[in-house]
Amino acid sequence: MRKLKFTYRMILKLGDNVTNHSFALRCIPKSDSYQKVYSLECNVYPYECINKTTDGFGNIVYVGHCNAPHKIFQYETTGIVWVERNNTVKEELNPIYKYPSKYTKFHESMEDLYSKALLFEGTDLQRAIFLMNLLYERFTYTPKVTNINTTAGEAMELKKGVCQDYSHILIALCRKCKIPARYVVGMIIGEGLTHAWVEIYYKGSWYGLDPTHNREVNNYFIKISHGRDYEDCIVDKGIFTGFTTQSQEIYVNVEELGKN
Repeated sequence: MRKLKFTYRMILKLGDNVTNHSFALRCIPKSDSYQKVYSLECNVYPYECINKTTDGFGNIVYVGHCNAPHKIFQYETTGIVWVERNNTVKEELNPIYKYPSKYTKFHESMEDLYSKALLFEGTDLQRAIFLMNLLYERFTYTPKVTNINTTAGEAMELKKGVCQDYSHILIALCRKCKIPARYVVGMIIGEGLTHAWVEIYYKGSWYGLDPTHNREVNNYFIKISHGRDYEDCIVDKGIFTGFTTQSQEIYVNVEELGKN
């Protein structure tokens, strides 16, 4: 296993005071059969009340509120995670991961990849890896050509996008092939932001696949949350009262402390 230390920091700068600020933060990794979380700390500023809970997908969520006027909202999560070499998470299947969602609907632009997958002979896991390889060959990593609202079909038509788009397309293809799949948000060594990848369900376990880098998820990945698509895994979601400009700064760092 590997011992990874991480820092996740977000600073939201507002042009004028806002009030009545409610927020939900999915910025906390949790322990499972793939990773064990230690020395976890999360600091949020400002807040007047905050509660730790879980959402319907089992992700840890900090839900809070601040009514006092403020121009800055920020949080920082730090901790140490022991990551196992075994790339599986044993879990009962929620049928929701079998069906298309808002961002993962199958589109005619994926038909060629789907047709090739139907001809492939192998297990569901091997077929998912085959699809990942095909997608990597056809798709080019290109920032700023898509956005958080881009669907799998729209990205596939462009054949360009970022990790969110790679993941949505692979999920759409896997579900079309009757392979349950879900969207994952987390952190990896070498990335300055959060990263998205895919987990597919095979023989009672979830297997991580990273279509952006065309590889299986290994022990350099720290998982934060999962869901049907991006919308279920938004790291920070909130609403406030006030008319103002806003800018966001994000800092993510993962480093290895040692191995065992």
